[in-house]
Amino acid sequence: MPKPENSFDALAGVPVHYDRAPDAGYGTRGIPYTFHCTESFEDTLHAAFEELWAVCPLGPAEVITSAGAYVDKGGMHGAGRAFDIDGIFWADKAFITNQYPNDRAFYLAVESVLRKHIGTVLNYKFDAAHQDHFHVSGRGEPGFVAAHESRVTYWQMALTHLFDQPVTVDGRTGPETNGASRAVLRALGIAEGDEGATEEGLYRVLDRVWDDLLDAAAERGFRGVADATEKTPLRLLEALYATISDELAGQASRKAIESAVTTFAQHPKTDAWLDQFRPES
Repeated sequence: MPKPENSFDALAGVPVHYDRAPDAGYGTRGIPYTFHCTESFEDTLHAAFEELWAVCPLGPAEVITSAGAYVDKGGMHGAGRAFDIDGIFWADKAFITNQYPNDRAFYLAVESVLRKHIGTVLNYKFDAAHQDHFHVSGRGEPGFVAAHESRVTYWQMALTHLFDQPVTVDGRTGPETNGASRAVLRALGIAEGDEGATEEGLYRVLDRVWDDLLDAAAERGFRGVADATEKTPLRLLEALYATISDELAGQASRKAIESAVTTFAQHPKTDAWLDQFRPES
């Protein structure tokens, strides 16, 4: 399809930069760039980022980085209705999407806001190709759809890391995910009634209250974000354990690696050094 005439270099008042080779590097603030997409999809992106600036405690960012929007190929990129988000930079925080294991709550808070406005969001856990960016596109309307792997994957991640309802993240609904979903609905005071007793009824409820669930997820994910910007050795150690747990789940090497890290962390000299970063009781 031909390149859309519509173009943008900022979203919701924040410059959008290109951060891929050969002109820039992933994880940097990139370089100014002009992106192309349809006018209606640009409006959707503006609305998503406007809400993000409004609900994130950090406020408007300084730079959004991207791998691209329109690309001369098939699919939603070729239709001018897709955009890849690599990172978002605030004055006091750099959010890079491939750092999900170290920043899961904030990552999922950002994704929660995006999902209120955008039908398709492919994230770190969807597949290996999307570990370094959010792929967002106008395919489908926002909402919960039990048959959509990407939406169920996100919801399982949110249940596990934001709502204290750990479940297997596999993109498929089932008794475990459904039970956790009902528990969250009850905890939030969103009555299921008899409708939520069956699978089909539960999915109707989740779709109907999807915006409320996304708002609750974003609020939880953004809690304490100002304090979390200080990367103390204790926070980095916590992030290391989280990365091992997330990336090596089910692998035989996980216990050996965790044991090695714990041995280092609990060595008397290491533990004494870490004491200076622990809050006073």
